[in-house]
Amino acid sequence: MCRNCMVAAGVLPCVRIWSDKCSSKYGRRRPFILAGSLMISVAVTIIGFSADIGYLLGDADEDHRNFKGT
Repeated sequence: MCRNCMVAAGVLPCVRIWSDKCSSKYGRRRPFILAGSLMISVAVTIIGFSADIGYLLGDADEDHRNFKGT
């Protein structure tokens, strides 16, 4: 949790400065909101297919335990 806060404390001011200097025809904030939304969508999709991606990269069944669920 603390590491996330430290990363946010360093990244967010930089993004704010870049967005304040942005002179897009779509506004100052919209390009950054769109880019962030696209990156989050890609990340969530990768997380959803992480088991398949692991299998394609050589992960074997004996390398992990099966989740039994509740």
